[in-house]
Amino acid sequence: MGEDGGAERRFLTDAALGRLARYLRMLGYDTVYLKGRDGAAVLRETLRTARTLLTRRRDLAAREDIDAFLVEDDDVLAQLSATARRFALRFTAAAMTRCIECNELLREVSKEAVLEMLPPHVRKTQETFARCPGCGRIYWPGTHYARAVARLLNALREG
Repeated sequence: MGEDGGAERRFLTDAALGRLARYLRMLGYDTVYLKGRDGAAVLRETLRTARTLLTRRRDLAAREDIDAFLVEDDDVLAQLSATARRFALRFTAAAMTRCIECNELLREVSKEAVLEMLPPHVRKTQETFARCPGCGRIYWPGTHYARAVARLLNALREG
């Protein structure tokens, strides 16, 4: 955890795909989530940042002046599978290196640096930690980490 392992494609998701954005961040992909923006704002940001737009809106996906992909499924893991198929996404060293909340790259920190912020059980059982420099969220490879990795690998296999 904590260093960019090389996920190169950069995404932008519109307001309907916030959960997909979180899963792409788990995979290590630089993914901006535009919550509450109208189509014109999404288009402007896509053009400004030269990111690949993932959208539920057919009108945006059909535009020829941007790189866009229409995400049709309602289920987030099916969305991830379809996106993985379309862009040949893989589980790489970049996985689990981004904050799922704000997209910043995580930084490894010592246990001592975050000790006071940890739940008692985590203090006793974990030794490896990362912190988001943007929002301050703390990450560690507990059971939730293993479950998330399993969900990601399953979605990628289906993709």
